[in-house]
Amino acid sequence: MPLEVGKYIMYQLDSTVFTNLGTKKEIHSYIIKDTTEAFVSDNLGRKAFRISRLIRNKIDTTSWLHIDSYLAIADSTRLEIIESNKRFIKLQVPIKNGFYWKGNSYINTISLPGFQYLNNWEYTYEDVSKTVRLNAQNYPNSISIQQRNDTIGVPSNRSTYSEINYSKEIFSKNIGLIYKEFLHEVWQPSNANNPAGYYEENSYGIKISILKHNFVSPK
Repeated sequence: MPLEVGKYIMYQLDSTVFTNLGTKKEIHSYIIKDTTEAFVSDNLGRKAFRISRLIRNKIDTTSWLHIDSYLAIADSTRLEIIESNKRFIKLQVPIKNGFYWKGNSYINTISLPGFQYLNNWEYTYEDVSKTVRLNAQNYPNSISIQQRNDTIGVPSNRSTYSEINYSKEIFSKNIGLIYKEFLHEVWQPSNANNPAGYYEENSYGIKISILKHNFVSPK
């Protein structure tokens, strides 16, 4: 993942949201653009890059809205991303099929109830050095990281409790993140206060896939 001020990646974003008091699931689509905008230091004094995220709808190509900024810290052993005050270890050496690590180990998943679903995730490399095709473009030398694939209950059965935690990312050499799919979905069946049942408030999902970038591979 090259980190250099001025580099950007543009993605298609499909966001899973739960509306009507958590009784209805919808997919909302956007375009997002991540731009490495500044060299900074993190709160440990380490070299870091601040990446800015803009969003727009799929039709208006000019009306961008800033929605977030996050930090990327890379050295010879790993890549960390600090996003929404959560520190993730996204990549770790050695990069080989089957190697795994605790990518969420810096997140307090025990005492903060809203983050407990992130506890004890094992990030595992798959399909190292494969070519991935996204939006009619090939991305060689890619690696997949399966971060979580866990289902409790039967999500299609609305009469019982169910939970889905799924997360996967794909990086391509000399580009960075080219694909991400994430879903945290918790269904509570009907009760006296909610006769129809509902999805818990912190349920959400995203899927992003690269559209274009301005990185130039080294000679």
